[in-house]
Amino acid sequence: MSTRGRSTSPKPLQDADVDMENGGNDDKKCKVVVVNGLSRNVVQAHLQTIFAFYGEIVKVDLPLFLKSGQNRGKAALEFTDAASAQKAASHMNGGQLDGLVVKVELSDLPIRTRSRS
Repeated sequence: MSTRGRSTSPKPLQDADVDMENGGNDDKKCKVVVVNGLSRNVVQAHLQTIFAFYGEIVKVDLPLFLKSGQNRGKAALEFTDAASAQKAASHMNGGQLDGLVVKVELSDLPIRTRSRS
């Protein structure tokens, strides 16, 4: 046998170590929802109308192309509370908006603010 020292093997996870209901992520504090896969026809009013069903929206960030004025296919919405954001993400992920399937995820990053330049 070798006299070389070895590290111990990692212990297997127990059922109590993994939160299966939330996918193992700590998303309880996330208030921002990121929507990807939007059609170019979607505007800020559409997003507010659809997502306001899940709770009050504080901010909407819908980046636009400068020349065409159409959206870039993604948006970020900030809700007043994390429970509303969680509900919106779980219900709208994989849903259709203007005929396209959208991907909705929670984010703990704040929504960007517009620069004045």
